Amino acid sequence: MFRRVLFPTDFSAYATAVMDCLPEWKAAGMQEVLLLGVIRPAEIPLGGSLDRDVLEEMRWGARQRLHLARQALEGQGLVVRTRLEVGPPAPTIVRVAEEEGVDLIAMGAQGKSLVQELLLGSVAHEVARRAPVPVLIEKFDVVRQLGHVECRRRCARTFQRILHPTDFSECADAAFNVVKRLRAAGTEEVILLHVQDERAMRHRPPEQLAEFDRIDTERLEEMKRALVLYGIPQVRVMLRHGIPFVETLRVAEEEDVCLIVLGTKGRSAVAEMLTGSTFENVIRQSRRPVLVVRGTQCR
Repeated sequence: MFRRVLFPTDFSAYATAVMDCLPEWKAAGMQEVLLLGVIRPAEIPLGGSLDRDVLEEMRWGARQRLHLARQALEGQGLVVRTRLEVGPPAPTIVRVAEEEGVDLIAMGAQGKSLVQELLLGSVAHEVARRAPVPVLIEKFDVVRQLGHVECRRRCARTFQRILHPTDFSECADAAFNVVKRLRAAGTEEVILLHVQDERAMRHRPPEQLAEFDRIDTERLEEMKRALVLYGIPQVRVMLRHGIPFVETLRVAEEEDVCLIVLGTKGRSAVAEMLTGSTFENVIRQSRRPVLVVRGTQCR
């Protein structure tokens, strides 16, 4: 399913931690990894031959680090290519993904990093919003000791236990179609979640709310049956009331999921004017990895 994976790296501790995860994705169909290094224009001095020499030194250093990363991955049986670009990170990553025809972009971001998300994390968020292919954003607990940064995964197997929040829109369906095919990647359990937005439902009569719950529970049960047919060993459905992104994050922690799979956009009866969309809040605030899937109708 994810035959060709683009892995943009800034050689940070976060990126290195993601690289350590790549070999396990072979079960998801990964056959080739494209390591992409991006030199930011802001890092390049302006004007003069001396500055051109500095740029060449930066290119040389980046190529060396890409080469070492390539050797490490090839030593684990992966087919690896490298590519080096100069440009703004997020647009460059999206452009390379389109040019190379990759099936997935894998990136790192620090978990729950609204304030601390300064480097690769903020780039990952922008790529997830713009990329034409699924984007997997790994999250880590970050421990800083004596100037050393260590990234610790919360789940040793990314695809083992999946939470799929849905609003039953076409955008959510695109993500569900990916979930259905993840059994080969080692998925053992899927939790299907729908959240009735309390802000849109607060003025509805009780009998109408009960009817909405009944209809949506039937939809979840139908999705469950589909996943069982695709070989997922355990599937559970959850219907909750509240603010969608808050409940999604709560369930992810309560159930100790390894991955959240969601569509980029969907229906929302209430625009989250202050806090942003459910999609953006889950990406930014989740302490769990997030796989973002963009459907053809969700551009």
